[in-house]
Order: sequence, then C-alpha cells, then structure tokens
Amino acid sequence: MVIGIDASRANSRKKTGVEWYAFHVIQGLKKVVNNDVHVVLYSREPLVGELAVLPKSWSSRVLSWKPGCLWTQIRLGWEMIRHSPDVLFVPAHVPPLIHPKKTVTTIHDVAARHFPESYTRFQRWYSLWSARYAACHLWRVIVPSIFTKKEVLGMVGSKNFGHVSVIPHGYDEGFLHTPDKKIIDTVCQKYGIKGHYSITLGRRETKKNTLAAVKAFETLKQEHPHNASVAPLQLVLVGKPGFGSKEVDVAITISPYKEDILCIGWAPQQDVQVLMHGASMLVFPSFSEGFGMPLLEAFAAKTMVIAGSGSSLEEVGGDAVVYIAPQDIPELAQAMYIGLTEEHKRNVLIQKGLERVRRYSWNICAKETRDVLLHNCC
Repeated sequence: MVIGIDASRANSRKKTGVEWYAFHVIQGLKKVVNNDVHVVLYSREPLVGELAVLPKSWSSRVLSWKPGCLWTQIRLGWEMIRHSPDVLFVPAHVPPLIHPKKTVTTIHDVAARHFPESYTRFQRWYSLWSARYAACHLWRVIVPSIFTKKEVLGMVGSKNFGHVSVIPHGYDEGFLHTPDKKIIDTVCQKYGIKGHYSITLGRRETKKNTLAAVKAFETLKQEHPHNASVAPLQLVLVGKPGFGSKEVDVAITISPYKEDILCIGWAPQQDVQVLMHGASMLVFPSFSEGFGMPLLEAFAAKTMVIAGSGSSLEEVGGDAVVYIAPQDIPELAQAMYIGLTEEHKRNVLIQKGLERVRRYSWNICAKETRDVLLHNCC
C-alpha cells in the first residue's frame, strides 16, 4: 500500500494558512499511519526542517522542474504516469489531471467565486475549475467546515455529496505556552510595538477586510480620545500584502493615527505566537473564511476575538467570539471598545475560547484524514 502526498506547499519557508495546514496534517500523519503503509512525499525542492524527518516507512521524492510553473499538472502528473501510488493526497493545491483513481484533495474555500477581483483571470478560473473538478470527479474530497461544504455544493449543484468529508483543522499548540514578559517585550520591540495593541492576522487584502480594521481603529480613537484603554492603543497588522493592500496602505498614510498603525508583514510563527499572547484582542473582520485558524490560535493564547459574521467563523468560534457584520465599521469599533473596557466580558470570552479550542487538534485532523485515505484500502 503506497500513499503519495503533494508536500510542495507544506515545504514553503514562509508559510501562511493553507501551507500550515499541509505541514501540520503531514506531520500528524507521520504519527498515525501504520508502518505497513509506505508514504511518499512529493516536492519541488528537497524537504526542509521537521518535514524532512521521515518515519521508517516514509520516503521523499524531489520532482525538479526548472520552468517553475505548472509543476502540478506537468511534473507531478508525469510522476503519476511513471510511479503512481495507490492513493494520492493533495492537501493544499489543485490535483493533477493525470492521477490515480483514488485521489483525495482538500478544498479550503471557493473565495474566488465571491471575490473575483482578488485574483488574476487565470487564478480565478484555475481555482474554481479545480474545486468543481475535485467535487465532481475525485474519489474523495476533504473540506474544513460545513460552511465550505455548502459553498462547494452550491457551486456544483450536486446533491450526491457523500464522498466529501468535513475534517476541521487543528491549531499550533505552541500558542498554548505563555511566553515570559521579557520575551513579549523583546519581540514587540523588534517590530516597533510600544505596548498596548490589538492585532490582525492574515493578508492585507479586500476579502480579509483589513481596511475595516483600520477604519474601525480610527473611529475608536476619535470617539474615545481620553480613555485610558484607548488612547495608547496600537493596531498591528500581521500578514503579507494581497489584493486591496494599496487601499489599506493609503488609508493608513492619511490617517491621523498612522503612527499607531503598524504593518509588520509576514512574521515567523514563533513571533506570531508571542504577539498573539501580548495582544489585547484579535480583530478578524474577514468577509469569508473556509475555516479561520487564527481564531483557534487566539483562543489558545487567551486572547479575546472579534470576527466577521456570515462564513465559517461562527461555526469555528461558537459563543467564544464577538461577531460583527463585516461591513459595519461603527459596530466593529464599538466591539473593540467593549473588549478594551469591560474586563468581565473579555474574561468570559477568553474562558469560553479555552474550552472551545479543546475540540480541535492536528492529531484529530490527522486521524480522520488517515481514515479517508485508507477508506476501503486495508
């Protein structure tokens, strides 16, 4: 029995949400797949870090491809012709057209359907085509939430969706460990953070609604200029620029509070863990998410969460989150004010978050993924 896994995205050196999912699910599978199953990890470059540490029955296959583009369809596809595994798992990308009969992929979201402007024409077509193709033709499909399953179902118009499994993500348990205050101060100093701050996590882009976080921060400052909790507050934006980032950058540039708004870009995971612990709250007003791992990370770090309603976030966060209509900036500003000034409510939400995060783990995710991969195989 041979399982092949596309590890190309998991091998990324600067991981974000989907890459972290691929990394953690592969690391989890290393612990739960029996030794009588041979697992092959396919990648463009040699595996690095923890990903390169392989169990006895695992191996790595580096599929070099100098052109760079279309690695999945051409290079991985050619490998499927030459040395096809019994099962192919593609956790964070599109499946190759040439693939084994038993191929499994994870559809994380269909955001390109709702935010077409956030993608190039090719990216939009490729993303939606691959989701439709997977839902209609692959042996098994994994989605991270009921919300995403319904989104895909609505896109393909199918009622026969029994081959789709909802397997929630886990979270990096490093967020559970409270860092020493000196470490928090050191990391904050590294990024120019002076003390009291709220944090956003994710790309600076339209679909993440980063602009609303900036506008709500302005509103909060304008309405409560002398409040001891509001006056010194900073807003820290963590994440790479995406579609709409220029609009965010302009809004910051012309803001009367621009000195208090910090764009630190992508940050290493160990720094993100520290920054989440030091934050007063996570502001996550996203329009649409297939899952929303930052909520779990904030729960683990004992940080209050404000999030946008209308997608998977309510499914993931339950009653441990303050939800706001993503387009309602005054509502977001008011939620931030309450979070800063009403200690009892903040503590209740933090406690609920700690209880809720216990439902999720990469170990559970890996076991359920293994069961899908081995369905009727052993």
